[in-house]
Formats: sequence, C-alpha cells, structure tokens
Amino acid sequence: MATVHVPRASRALRGETAPQTLPVERTHLRVVRPGARRRPIRLTPRAGVTMVVLLFVALFLVAVSHALLIESQIHLDELDKQVAEEQAQYEDLRHEVADLESPDRIQSAAADMGMVPPGETVWITPEEPVAPPDDQAEADEDSPDTSYTDVKPYLGSSTP
Repeated sequence: MATVHVPRASRALRGETAPQTLPVERTHLRVVRPGARRRPIRLTPRAGVTMVVLLFVALFLVAVSHALLIESQIHLDELDKQVAEEQAQYEDLRHEVADLESPDRIQSAAADMGMVPPGETVWITPEEPVAPPDDQAEADEDSPDTSYTDVKPYLGSSTP
C-alpha cells in the first residue's frame, strides 16, 4: 500500500481563524513541523576540549600500536633471514659430507696413505691332515698325565 503526503494549506491562506484555546503555560516543549530545520547540536567548551583530548589519545595509541607492530615485523624479518642462512649452511654441509663419503675420494685418500687395492684372495685348504712337527711330539711326551683317575689318589679324602 502506498502513502502520499499532501501538505495542507495554512489557515491564513484558507481564511480560517485559529481556534480559541485555553491559556497554557509555556514549557520547553514545542510542536515541530516535519519539514522544519533542526537546530545543530552545541557543545560546551569543556566537552569540546574533552573530545579533542580523547582524539589525540586515540591517535597516539594507534601510533604506538603501529610502532610495536613494525618492531615485531623487523624481528620476524631478522629471524627469517637467519633461518635462510642456516638452511644454506646446512645444504653446504650436506654436499660436503656427500663428497667426503664418496668411494672415489676414499680410494684416493687410501692410496695417498700408502694402501693398495687387495689382490685376488687365495684360500688354502689342506687335503690331508698334517702330522705335528717332531718338536711338538716330544713336548707332548714330557707333559704329565693329568687325568682325574690318575690324580685322584693324591687328592686325599676330598671327593667330588
């Protein structure tokens, strides 16, 4: 449903007189017409100074927070740079370890120390048991007999 506002012509234009009303005490209230201009808000000097001070405090707090943010960002940038340097050093050390562990380098270092590559390995296997040399046979004859049955009479009364 649409509504249309039609302004009414004033009573003076229509030739009417204002209705007679009883005398009413004037108060601070008054009737305001819909199209009337509003009076601007007036601030007291104290309220104006307070608002300006609050504005400066707010701007100062914003500046301080930005300074702290920038300081923290600088610290993070330094840490990122340090991490990148450490990662580069780690990669260099990994390449150095790989070079030091390479078989070609180990072989050349061994050759510099006087080592030679092994020749062909020869395995010797005896085909018949070999008799001990004569010196060993004489040493076995001179050794005392230490079997338990032979030594038991000399041990006395202790028996196992």
